[in-house]
Amino acid sequence: MTKTLIKNIEAIPPLPESVQDVERIYRDENATFEDMQKAIEKDPILTADILRIANSPMYGISRTVNSVKLAVSLLGKDAIRAFVLNSAVNASFKIDLSPYGMTKEQFAYACERQLALTINWLIRRKPKQLGIMAPAAFLVDLGRVIISKTIIEDGKAGLIKESLGDAKDIARAEKDACGMQTTDVTATLFNNWQLDPEIIHVIRYSDDPEGTIDEDREMAAELKAIRETVLPNGDITDESIAIAKETIEEFGLDMESYEKALDKVLNS
Repeated sequence: MTKTLIKNIEAIPPLPESVQDVERIYRDENATFEDMQKAIEKDPILTADILRIANSPMYGISRTVNSVKLAVSLLGKDAIRAFVLNSAVNASFKIDLSPYGMTKEQFAYACERQLALTINWLIRRKPKQLGIMAPAAFLVDLGRVIISKTIIEDGKAGLIKESLGDAKDIARAEKDACGMQTTDVTATLFNNWQLDPEIIHVIRYSDDPEGTIDEDREMAAELKAIRETVLPNGDITDESIAIAKETIEEFGLDMESYEKALDKVLNS
């Protein structure tokens, strides 16, 4: 890990107080939907972010979501928590992904498509896993923002641009440029933010699900397939779907549910 990368990770501020309140409420087994609603509504910017994301057609809600109460009711605490963490990202980061040939809008689109695919894939089949998988899928590539900042400052942006142009392994290029790949940086940041260790673990092993224990391997493989489906700029192609399906078959994941979820995202 380069000195610049360490500096940039350590420079990320703690989560905003409103986000910390939501996280505390989420972890409190005795807390209610109303508690989460009130915590969000204390922060007008957070409230606006939640309503903007909740009204995306990717989540399949047929009515306009015009209140936090309705958003929590329709999408559940797990998805809303992921939206809240994303709002913290928007508040804490200046996003410049020019070394990856991406705009801030493309990055946000990719994150939202990954979350939508996750929710549609798991919400009926494995709703209890959404507490881990929703924030993991939404924010797994956050480390890319920090890596981008680092390699710009170190004058190594060309390494990433070359890997994109030659279709090489981007993770390897990231390691060559700054000593860590996207998932490692995201996991380190989440650890600094004291987020759920299970989220951190699944993110860290999403590049290599075989490396983790049985009970976590399936979630790590699901996250891998989700990241393979949605390209870094938010595109979903026949090739990216084919690669994801190879992972789904390799780890014995539910192909039928994946295809139904993918159809919803593609047609939104």
